[in-house]
Amino acid sequence: MADDLKVLSDLKNKFAHYDDYQRCLTDLGRAIVEINRINKESAGQDEIGKTYHQQVDRPTENLTETLKYVNKRLGMVVDAGNQTSEIMAKSDDEAGSRSDGF
Repeated sequence: MADDLKVLSDLKNKFAHYDDYQRCLTDLGRAIVEINRINKESAGQDEIGKTYHQQVDRPTENLTETLKYVNKRLGMVVDAGNQTSEIMAKSDDEAGSRSDGF
């Protein structure tokens, strides 16, 4: 059974870019929050402004929520990858240090 499980020597590196992706999404989220703030303050409250907000406000809120969801899920992938890598490395260490041949 132990022959079936192998830790890739670069397993942590396989997940390293996910941290970068998550940072990029966080930065994008901050930019969208600022865009939403500016949007809410724009176009006024006359008929044209109300029409503008009816068309624009909800889609930008949906974009914000979608980005939060993707960022959260990506964070879960990063955490799971790191945990898997640590478990596998620990298993390899423990298997290598056993002297009873098992």
